[in-house]
Amino acid sequence: MQTLNNNDLAFLAILGNGDMTARALRMYADRTYLFTELATPHLCVMWDAYVDLLQQARSTPGMKRTREVAAAFMADAVQRSEALTEPLRDKCDRILDRYIRGEFPGEEESRLLVSNLIGQEANRAVMAKVSTCAGLAELKRTIDRSVRQVDELSKSGQRKEDGLGVLFSPLRDIRKLATHTVRVPTGINWLDKASGGGGRGGELWLIMGAPGGGKSVMAVQFSCAQALLGNHTMWATYEQTLEGDLAERMIANITDTPLESIRDVGFDQLPEDVRNRYWTAVSGSEDFLHALDMTQHEPDPSDPADYGGVASIRRHFERLKAEGIVCRTLILDWFGAMMNRVAQTLNKDLSREYRFVAMDEIMELKQFAKEEDIMIIVFHQLNQEAVNARPTYLANASQAQDMRSLQNYFDYVFPIGIRDENNVCYFSNAKSRKFGRVILTLRLIGDRSRFVMETGWLPNKNGQFYRPMEGDGDMDAAELSAMYSREL
Repeated sequence: MQTLNNNDLAFLAILGNGDMTARALRMYADRTYLFTELATPHLCVMWDAYVDLLQQARSTPGMKRTREVAAAFMADAVQRSEALTEPLRDKCDRILDRYIRGEFPGEEESRLLVSNLIGQEANRAVMAKVSTCAGLAELKRTIDRSVRQVDELSKSGQRKEDGLGVLFSPLRDIRKLATHTVRVPTGINWLDKASGGGGRGGELWLIMGAPGGGKSVMAVQFSCAQALLGNHTMWATYEQTLEGDLAERMIANITDTPLESIRDVGFDQLPEDVRNRYWTAVSGSEDFLHALDMTQHEPDPSDPADYGGVASIRRHFERLKAEGIVCRTLILDWFGAMMNRVAQTLNKDLSREYRFVAMDEIMELKQFAKEEDIMIIVFHQLNQEAVNARPTYLANASQAQDMRSLQNYFDYVFPIGIRDENNVCYFSNAKSRKFGRVILTLRLIGDRSRFVMETGWLPNKNGQFYRPMEGDGDMDAAELSAMYSREL
């Protein structure tokens, strides 16, 4: 009878620990394969069969998922496989026998076995990238991803001394669970209202808008408000340079001066009262806003992680941190432009690989937010369905361009609706993990580069917003009610 090696025991360890099984399945969904046809063909056959069983069980109500059923499913796959030799089939029989009898490695041994298994997979991935990758950036991303997976999966089931492990008593540990969280006010009344009082360190927000729909205006408004509140804020721009348009919008926002009187004039040629209002407003806050102009960014050849994506942003964040400046918020404007930069540097075809590249960047953002306890706001575009809709259409969280289900990784999702002829639009928290749904109507004051919250606007049948208190005269209730559509 064949002796089981460390890989075989690691397979048993994963099946015998529910938390390890769940994490291994997530890795499988991310196309990270712990068991391959080349290195461990017998384990690959059984693991694929196990995954197939779980998928069938989800779609078949009442289907049993006992250990015996799973073993029979895997045994059948082994018998049908033409790629396995007799010694490997014998080894499968011994593995399944131990699986049925519940003879799994101990907790500490399981962590060591799985760590070794992931290390082997990481080495294979690195060697594959060395032979096929055009540059070192993709290689480093592969290594970093493998290191995180080793750390995450090998710690499955481990109880922390100072915190909570996988199994704990929530009633006894309530002090550790119900913690006090310091909120980060946005400085904008309508954004605070939609978010329930501001953000939290470690949160990831997604704000979606149509092309030309006000994303940059909102980024200007938020970044200026944060700096004036005294919060160090990093603003990474991927599409527009700060010189010119964005700088002029900042002046208009801070000084409440019409944008038309600022355009192309130059700061020193502005009226003295405008300059005085600007310097008075930013006094003491001049160094709280840190702009990262990624349109001017050139990758550092000595740093393979500097490919123009989230890792590049974090590189500059760490530089500020080394100088004693800790940012509380980060603005990324906008995600699609960053994806184009990453694809260009890494030679990626976004028409085929968008989801996988985007997933890597979003995971980097989540890790960045959690590790640095920073609130990150990502601006992105709405999909074409929402862009083509009438202003009174209320967009939902799933209508981010090319995101598919990736918006589920964000803590808040805020769609900016299409503006009507009065520059009025919907703004809502289409997704919120800690706050109820809020639907607001905003009006863009473009020449002041800001949105303001206004009440009293109702959706009209023609797709525009309407205020019934303005110009209704002696219209009776029946005539008034006939003008509005109850469908958003």
